[in-house]
Amino acid sequence: MIEEEYKYKRELGEGKWDKILKRKLVELSVADNYDEAKHEWIATGECWWSGLSEMPEWVTTHPRKCLCSHNIVYHFEILNTENGIRECVGSDHINSYLILRAIAEDTGLDIDSISEDMIEKWINVRVESMKKTAWWHTNGDAFTTMFDHVKDLDMRVNVRKVGKYYNHEYKQYFDNTKIRKSSKGTYGAPTYKMASIVWRWNSPENPKRQILTRGYPTEKLMNDLTLFYAMFEMHQTLTENEDKKLAERLLEVQKEKDDLISRRQRYMEIERNKMIASNIEENQNDSEFEDKCNYYGIRMFSELDGINDWERKFLSSIKDWIMSGKEPTEAQRQSLVKILNRDNGDVQMATEKQCSYLRNLGYEGDFASLSKHDASAAISTLLEERRKGYE
Repeated sequence: MIEEEYKYKRELGEGKWDKILKRKLVELSVADNYDEAKHEWIATGECWWSGLSEMPEWVTTHPRKCLCSHNIVYHFEILNTENGIRECVGSDHINSYLILRAIAEDTGLDIDSISEDMIEKWINVRVESMKKTAWWHTNGDAFTTMFDHVKDLDMRVNVRKVGKYYNHEYKQYFDNTKIRKSSKGTYGAPTYKMASIVWRWNSPENPKRQILTRGYPTEKLMNDLTLFYAMFEMHQTLTENEDKKLAERLLEVQKEKDDLISRRQRYMEIERNKMIASNIEENQNDSEFEDKCNYYGIRMFSELDGINDWERKFLSSIKDWIMSGKEPTEAQRQSLVKILNRDNGDVQMATEKQCSYLRNLGYEGDFASLSKHDASAAISTLLEERRKGYE
């Protein structure tokens, strides 16, 4: 069972560099043979990338070299637990015995129960961390500069249209947009629709944002950022033109509001002037009518002095007759005096027939002081109200 398990775990072979490493490990160990010496060594978990400026002490004896003398990029520290010697090897020579002890001590598992997948994961975690450090060391300044420069414009340009909405401030319809989460088309082509750079890198609304899942951007994101950065001025010009049109639209809307207010003010001014002119004309007419009434020896009157439609029409026609400069005929004068004299001298009280009729119509006034003239007016009013109620 143990033999089968160890078949898929790493072991140094008989190649050139493997043989050199075996020899040097034995030379640095307490044991005098590799099969025993290999169990003295353990991977510490410390890693260093050759592109970093600060070199740890355990690398200084073999800068950019594995213990086997082979050129390497990623350096892994190993420790001899018997004599305390520290050395470094490349990712190709972190063999299973070095890692098995590290995993066993970290997890408390028996060495024989540690799988190849666990060894791979141990290496990948450290290599990935090293890659992240290396990437930021090489590209970090350029990425940060470009990203900070384009991030606001990215949220404006790299969007998709999803219907329209009406904006009351601008009084027009606009495209409703949402962040584009996936790219479409051929990279660099005029029709290429780029996914939002901010969305992919560090948007709080994206649970898979690369700043958390990887710690450094993918090659695709970096390529898109470089392309967008190169086209920044073109995108900025387009958005500035859009903003200019929006500003002009706001001015148009404000002008429309101002024009409407101005028209309303002019209309109100015209109506006020008409009312003033009408009042002046009415006062002038009243004064002229009063002079003419005095000339003909009758008191000033209006159609309101009539108690029925015939009298009101008669009084209105006589007023027009007099104002046109014509003298009332004798018959007109007698009818006019008869109507107007009701208000002078003895007041004729309402007849019993009028009072009875008013009761049937629902009149609730004081019958004792009701004149014949007022009774007639009340009957006309109540009949008109009843007629309107039937309509």
